[in-house]
Amino acid sequence: MISEKTVWEDLSGIFADPPKMRNMCEKCKGKKFPQVKHEGLQEILHDSNTILLYPTTEAVALELLTPVGRNGQKPYNVILLDGTWPQAKAIYHASPVLNSLRACKIVGVPTSQYVIRTQPNEGCLSTLETGAIALSFLENKPCILEEMLRPLHHLCRFQLAYGAVVHHSKDVFFKRKLTKQL
Repeated sequence: MISEKTVWEDLSGIFADPPKMRNMCEKCKGKKFPQVKHEGLQEILHDSNTILLYPTTEAVALELLTPVGRNGQKPYNVILLDGTWPQAKAIYHASPVLNSLRACKIVGVPTSQYVIRTQPNEGCLSTLETGAIALSFLENKPCILEEMLRPLHHLCRFQLAYGAVVHHSKDVFFKRKLTKQL
């Protein structure tokens, strides 16, 4: 298994793709720097129980958070950045609001089960896997992980049955290529 330090160093070295802008909602159109105008979002972003699942250098291990219900812990608001790693990095760095949130990371990451997609390295997971692991831990309900990943497993089995191939992380590919050259 790859070390946590190596994972975070590799991720910090990924170049950020400039975010592709979607069409703005009606509340935000015409404003150069729209403030958060969506009902309830401002309160969520300022809630002490809001966490951002993103591996910053200051991110705390998810396991250090108190699970919901233990010692009166209220439910968390979990924010995930959905996109490729370069897209997520660009979104994070382009948003002062996201930079101000308490960042958390998953330590001891298992190998991604999204086998029809290449991950940057062994320590990377899909957004779905990250969310499932986080909710499983934060809610103190291990069954959540399998329930949330069941559709992903079905998708992968279906695509593999119709010609898709298993992908490994890029670092596994480079290790194999290097070994063959020796």
